[in-house]
Amino acid sequence: MKDTDFSAFKVYVVPIFVLLTTILLVPLILMPQLSRIRAKNLEIKQANTRLEALKSKVGALGAIDENDESLKLIEMEKVVPSGKELAQLVVGVRSLAAASSLKVVELTFNPGKVVSASASLSASKKVTARATAPKKEEPKDKLVFSLKLKGALENLNKLLKKMEGVRRLMGISNLKIEQDEGKVYEFDLQIEAPFKGIDSKGDIVAESLPQLTTDLFSTYDFVTSLENLTDISIPLVPKGVKNPFR
Repeated sequence: MKDTDFSAFKVYVVPIFVLLTTILLVPLILMPQLSRIRAKNLEIKQANTRLEALKSKVGALGAIDENDESLKLIEMEKVVPSGKELAQLVVGVRSLAAASSLKVVELTFNPGKVVSASASLSASKKVTARATAPKKEEPKDKLVFSLKLKGALENLNKLLKKMEGVRRLMGISNLKIEQDEGKVYEFDLQIEAPFKGIDSKGDIVAESLPQLTTDLFSTYDFVTSLENLTDISIPLVPKGVKNPFR
């Protein structure tokens, strides 16, 4: 009986089988490693970009005149502050009217929250009425003062002219004029006082500094030249005082 010769099988089939197994298994082993390497390379690239941005920012910050920039920021904050500064605005509105020789008959506004026990009691009596009334959406970036003024027509022109050169108090709207008697008129109007909220941002360390252009410096020079009617100090009333006006 003739024996089967397996030499050809060993020479050709076994190496081919080993080669196919290697071709199939190696990618399964290497692909996850390659994916991890690619992800790490991306992280390193992003970190290097961030470091370069930080180096550039450090250099730019070092070149800034700290005192000069701080003073500019303080002045710009006065133009459009992040808070309402309600008391100063009330005084500013009244000063604006007085400087225009107009008598303030009525001044109303909504500060956004209850400020005293008496106001809380008054508000509780109006809950039912407010529940039935349609809800009016209030602006989030400005206060609106409703004014009733009395005076001559030329004094209204004074008010409009003066508002062109003052800070914060801007944007007259809903103007109504009624003649009272003789040359005296009653003016119904609204004055807007914008303020900016504080935005919550994420990681801004590596963000580039804003470029101060000629236009920005021109804007700065203009707004800082405006008259500030709200730059006043109002003392706080101690708590527990029965008559805060005494």
